[in-house]
Amino acid sequence: MGSASSLLDDQGSPSRRWADLGVVRASELRGRRRAPAPSVPEPVAGPVAGPVPEEVGEPVVEPPRAEREGSAVLPVSAPLAGLLPDGGLRRGSAVAVCGSTSLLLALLAEASRDGSWCAVVGLPDLGVQAAAEAGLDLARTALVPRPGPRPAAVVAALVDGVDVVVLDTTLPGVRWPAGDRQRLGARVRQRGAVLVPVGAPGAWPGAEVELRAEGSAWAGLGGDGAGRLRSRRVRVRSAARGRPGEQEEPLLLPGPAGTCLPDGELPVGAPLTGPPRRVERASAPLGAVAG
Repeated sequence: MGSASSLLDDQGSPSRRWADLGVVRASELRGRRRAPAPSVPEPVAGPVAGPVPEEVGEPVVEPPRAEREGSAVLPVSAPLAGLLPDGGLRRGSAVAVCGSTSLLLALLAEASRDGSWCAVVGLPDLGVQAAAEAGLDLARTALVPRPGPRPAAVVAALVDGVDVVVLDTTLPGVRWPAGDRQRLGARVRQRGAVLVPVGAPGAWPGAEVELRAEGSAWAGLGGDGAGRLRSRRVRVRSAARGRPGEQEEPLLLPGPAGTCLPDGELPVGAPLTGPPRRVERASAPLGAVAG
């Protein structure tokens, strides 16, 4: 399974495979939200090119993009829709993802296929092939695997022209003080983008929704350990601000074809252990848990 870092040659320069995959330069996305995909995209091989603001300033007051461009909610895969209060990714919000890269890719897939631009800041080992199998449109996906010492400024620049911005909160040596999180949240709301912080539970207290993938049971291996891994069953839990308790869905992440499927779609007789069941657990609201 390929990764972003594997698309560089021996000298650290981008190889021709970037253009083949359709990945574009993140600095060219301003003003191209929901525009047709370029016929000959250019590569991205590191931090965003071009000037980046030194710090996250106060956003310019302008009409929210949700009003300028139609739908205020970006679509998600049907198995995930019930876990989100609005049935999708609401513009101007932050949706945190914990515990699974497959869950992250499944969350982005439908919006990407629907024409939204996505950017991933951090996650240098993200598998490009896995992203394509999950349903992402790579021609509308920008990768910034190493954003440099000021990732908050990089994210602030990206939300001006990208619908969904993924942020790795575990970048080495980077701290996210409350002030930076609040300024980024204000900019996301003004621009009508969606911020998707990825990391440990509670790492982004400003998130309106937190999705967590727990448990893991693979299907495809026989009793003697031989076979081919085809699907993984996980429990996805959702905690939303203002919604009591948690919701839980058993899903296949990934399913046999790489996409997200509801549990129960595996062929009869597939060796699978520990099947989870849908439950609702009472717990404190997301904001109270995050402190």
